[in-house]
Amino acid sequence: MPSASNKKPSSSDNASEERATHAPRSLGIYAVAILLSAFLLFEVQLVMSKFLLPRFGGGPSVWSTSLLVFQFILLVGYGYAAWLSARFDSQMQGKIHLALIAASAALVGTLTLLWHSPILPADSWSRLWTLESGSSPVAHIAALLTIAVGLHCALLSATSPLLQKWVSVRDQGATPYRLYALSNLGSMLGLLSYPFLIERWLTLSAQAWTWAAGYFLFLAACGACAFLQLRDGDKSAGAAAVAAQESRRKAKASLRRSESHPRVLWIALAACASVMLLATTNLICQEVAVIPLLWVVPLSLYLISFIICFDHARWYRREIFHPLYLVLALLTLETLVNYVDVPVARPLLIFCSTLFAVCMVCHGELARLKPSPEHLTSFYLMVSTGGALGSAFVVLLAPHIFDRYWEFQIALLGCGVLLAIVLLQDKASWFYQERIAGIPWGRVLLPASALLLGAGAYFYTSNLLIREGTGEDLVTLRTRNFFGVKTVVHFQQAHVLLHGRTMHGLQNDDPATRMEPTTYYSRNSGIGLLLANYPRAAGLRVGVVGMGAGTLAAYGQAGDSYRFYEIDPEIAGLSEGANPTFTFLQGSAAHSEVRIGDARVLLQDEASHGDFQKFDVLAVDAFSGDAVPVHLLTREAMALYLRHLRGPESVVAFHLTNRSLDLLPVVEALRRDYGLVGVEVHPKTGGGDWVLLSRQASMLQLPAIAAAGQPLAVERPIRSWTDNYSNLFEVLRPSGYWEEQAKRAGQGTP
Repeated sequence: MPSASNKKPSSSDNASEERATHAPRSLGIYAVAILLSAFLLFEVQLVMSKFLLPRFGGGPSVWSTSLLVFQFILLVGYGYAAWLSARFDSQMQGKIHLALIAASAALVGTLTLLWHSPILPADSWSRLWTLESGSSPVAHIAALLTIAVGLHCALLSATSPLLQKWVSVRDQGATPYRLYALSNLGSMLGLLSYPFLIERWLTLSAQAWTWAAGYFLFLAACGACAFLQLRDGDKSAGAAAVAAQESRRKAKASLRRSESHPRVLWIALAACASVMLLATTNLICQEVAVIPLLWVVPLSLYLISFIICFDHARWYRREIFHPLYLVLALLTLETLVNYVDVPVARPLLIFCSTLFAVCMVCHGELARLKPSPEHLTSFYLMVSTGGALGSAFVVLLAPHIFDRYWEFQIALLGCGVLLAIVLLQDKASWFYQERIAGIPWGRVLLPASALLLGAGAYFYTSNLLIREGTGEDLVTLRTRNFFGVKTVVHFQQAHVLLHGRTMHGLQNDDPATRMEPTTYYSRNSGIGLLLANYPRAAGLRVGVVGMGAGTLAAYGQAGDSYRFYEIDPEIAGLSEGANPTFTFLQGSAAHSEVRIGDARVLLQDEASHGDFQKFDVLAVDAFSGDAVPVHLLTREAMALYLRHLRGPESVVAFHLTNRSLDLLPVVEALRRDYGLVGVEVHPKTGGGDWVLLSRQASMLQLPAIAAAGQPLAVERPIRSWTDNYSNLFEVLRPSGYWEEQAKRAGQGTP
């Protein structure tokens, strides 16, 4: 009997040995391609969203809409990976993927010739972001992103599931789901490097070129993987075809007879986490600032949960995260009732912690339900479908059916419903297994937890509605669209306009004081002193960027002309029509008109037609809310403002009141660049923070202004902002700033 050592190796043994020999050697290039694809996919989202943000109003919905578009591109990429791996053998998969890589490289070259940038559209393509009357910002954003980076991002998103599938076929001992964790690690690196490194040191155009360089490196790595797939297909095409056919047969058979592939749950869990991500981002961005730093925080928590849950089963512990979810859900529901009355840091911490808990539950249960590798691409396709559906719900559906961000509560409670369904279906869950002294406590804990969560939701939501429907702050109107939630509150015999928790105007009910300018625009404010004391040879011509309640029209006198630029038609509707909520425009002695659209686009259009407005005063008032349209503070914007002034004595007034950002250094840089004179006015009692700039020093030396104003004082000058560079990170106010100011002034925070 021959010994085992003398046994002649079979062809199958040789094939197995060959796979074992060069699988580890080639696995590195797969890992590099996957890591690069994830890094670049999330990096380009931030680059493109920063490009889009100022062109569509600067609100959190711009980021949410961008996420929606990228979710659908992700779905296309995953669908392509599933289609390619299911329909073709290894050799054909390699050929098709190489062709797609070549097409993407050619598109980058074509766009570079057209735009002089690999991904950022040139100004000559401004029709992509110019909103006509009644047109949808969502459609414009989707079109722009699809043209600029749609093919590239589809290829990047297809990389992780497709290469994981190839690895699982090449090496049966490999663990493809750990490559999924590697993919999410790459995404995290892309997210965290942007606000702390890339945005701070590179202009937007330099960011685009740097990304393109990384993208061509990715194309090379991905091309090498496709070549390996093509080469292996050439070597063993017949065996690969038989193996693929057998794999598909087993997959279909297991799918038919197994109950471990709950596709609906895959979609539902992914959708719930996606809704929670976007809803939380909307909440915190409207209260702090719409900046990449705050986009990154929720998205990082979302991705960290993916990394933890898909790296290894030991990281997601039900006994930890289920109680944590319940506690944080109740705490969040309570916070939603009172968060306008507390410093912003507390609700931010609670909302982000709750987002992480919800994502851990959804993604942890998703990881427990993940199928065997033969269903890998199908699983990822269902997960991306859920993510896209969740994003579509927040961006497309919710603004039309809700008057506030109710999707936040829906995702919060929906997580609990899905968790209960999963526990009931899993015979190994603590619902069935938890016993103390022989008593099945799991059968008691789950109904008790559900009852507690339901009672808490009913109690706190009822309190929220009661608080808004009675008492001193009666809500008389709430409306929501792409630009956010606007609320009109009747408070102490006055109507107040709120955006989030930021006041945008107030008008008294008393006919005797109804036309008295209030809040940031009171008579002792910088703009109030300017308009009341401006030398009048004839009627004043005043431009206002950002309408609010139209309060500045109260300063209008006969012969004056006030021209308001407002991007949100719902804001304009509050001051126009037969029965406006705010009557400053209607009651003004001046002629008033409102133009709907982005102020800079409208001013540029007027200038291009030679229709210079010859303003005596131009008030740039788009910063009292914390969603800052950066493009209104750049050097190019300032040049446009100066072109629309009547003469050297005209004044540009910037309203800089902001809880989270110190914009004074930005305006000081503009003053320095254009050789202007400037003063800042900070009234001790109301009036907000105003900076007045003019070419003529005498205009700012009028007695009333000289008495209230002071020269611009900036401790740390910054680099001028341009259309190609801005960095909100460097102007964030330190933690506790307003509490310190309140102590010094002996009054509350604004």
